Amino acid sequence: MSVTPCPGPCNNAWRKAEQQLAADGTEHHLTPAWGQPIHCQYCTDRAHTQLGDLPELVVAVRCEAVYGTATKLTGTIGRTATTQSFPGQASRVLAEHIITGLLGLEDVIRAGRRLPARPARGREGHDLIAAVTFLRAHLDWALDRYPGETDPETGETMDPAAIIRGWHRGAERFTRRDPRLEHRRVPCPRCELLTLFRAEGDDYIGCRNIACEVLLTPAEFEEHAEQLARQYGLAKAA
Repeated sequence: MSVTPCPGPCNNAWRKAEQQLAADGTEHHLTPAWGQPIHCQYCTDRAHTQLGDLPELVVAVRCEAVYGTATKLTGTIGRTATTQSFPGQASRVLAEHIITGLLGLEDVIRAGRRLPARPARGREGHDLIAAVTFLRAHLDWALDRYPGETDPETGETMDPAAIIRGWHRGAERFTRRDPRLEHRRVPCPRCELLTLFRAEGDDYIGCRNIACEVLLTPAEFEEHAEQLARQYGLAKAA
């Protein structure tokens, strides 16, 4: 069985470097994280963890439907104000999107593994827990079955790890639990601006300057920082 680079975010820096190499011949020394056989163990473990987090995150999202912000009104003087949104509307839409997606993914896996159709449920909480329980039991099979593929008609990803990551990221951002950006106060090696950041859980340090967007592995960043420190030390000594 052939081994391919993991399609997960662990290889974002490597893929960007490969694109740069193809575009203008810029050499790099990055090596990809290899799949085992499709996803690397780190991305597999992260998919399991994020899937397991979804029930609690969906509950947190749904709480906004109860403690939602006040209804916003639009209009000007002399015009009748019209309702723009209902309290908690966004939370209901997001929660239903995630739960519907989980049930759909369960149906796809059941069909792919020739398992009995999903039993009828009905209550949202029961549907959520049952779907996550089923998916955790079959996630490894699904990760190997859909290696970063996209739907030929819609162009949307069919990779369960990417789908779960999208749900997880959306719920984290909605509940303001998304990872904080750690500012690395070292000039970027390409644009020389203080725009290097690393998000909690990311495997690389990225430049937030949209005209640069260089990506560095931790080892490359350390080497760059040490080189700057040596240059600073020589300049100070002189």
